Amino acid sequence: MNAEVSFSTTGVCTEYGSLLIACQRALEMWRRRRREIARPGANREEKADELLLLQVDYAKKYSHLKKHNDTCKLCRFVSGIGGGRDFASMSMLN
Repeated sequence: MNAEVSFSTTGVCTEYGSLLIACQRALEMWRRRRREIARPGANREEKADELLLLQVDYAKKYSHLKKHNDTCKLCRFVSGIGGGRDFASMSMLN
């Protein structure tokens, strides 16, 4: 997981903290399975659907996290004084 994302930044809003943990777990699961399937000898065709479902799960959780951050008054306030949360660091491309 990304070192930039710190649990100390979630100390104010417990819902944000829960959403962040769920998002990070989904991203890590997708990355781990992608690495496993990319190994030589893996049957990639059978695993394509599994990877797609894991990717969709992560995308939904990420979207929910971002939506919460945009609508929660407390999170918006904390983002404003902290310079904003770095959602780009949580992208699947990292």
